Amino acid sequence: METLCLPATFPGPYRCIHIAQFENVKNGEALREALISASKTPEHSEARQKMDYAFLDARCLVSKHQIHTACVEAIVASLRINARDGGVMGLKTPSIHSEILWTLNPNNNIADALRRFGVSGATKTLLLVHVCASAPEGKELQTIVRAMEALVDGDLRTQGISLALDPHSASTLLPPPEPNWKEIKMMYKLQDSPAHS
Repeated sequence: METLCLPATFPGPYRCIHIAQFENVKNGEALREALISASKTPEHSEARQKMDYAFLDARCLVSKHQIHTACVEAIVASLRINARDGGVMGLKTPSIHSEILWTLNPNNNIADALRRFGVSGATKTLLLVHVCASAPEGKELQTIVRAMEALVDGDLRTQGISLALDPHSASTLLPPPEPNWKEIKMMYKLQDSPAHS
């Protein structure tokens, strides 16, 4: 698991980002169903607290910088100001974790974001992202790790996260997951032909 601590200029509830990578995931469909079920419960229910993560399928992710950018963009969006009345508009989705998925998507459709980046029965490599108030130490951090491991039937990558274009991926013991380049090119409308001037 990797932890990214943001400076004090960021909103208090969102200063720490934990990212864990699980390989050989076997319960992707069950996780998706649990997320749907939890979304229908009251905001502070135990079911919602248990599923309070961004569940990211690694097939369309190529770098941890892509994840860091989505997290920071979602956190900044939580402070968005309405130009008409000066009030805080906040997130466009129900939670900071769903906002992370939404910001990864190239269009404004949350259903597309969930389909492209969310957990499913086809998920083999899963990134669990948890945004919280401060960097937990010792027992608190172990509690987060245990909660993540209790949710996912898969192997927690202990060397940190590793995606295809990360500079240190080749030096880790486990190879990074192979992204679905065909889907990535189609999603972001990338072309194989070089740019001409």
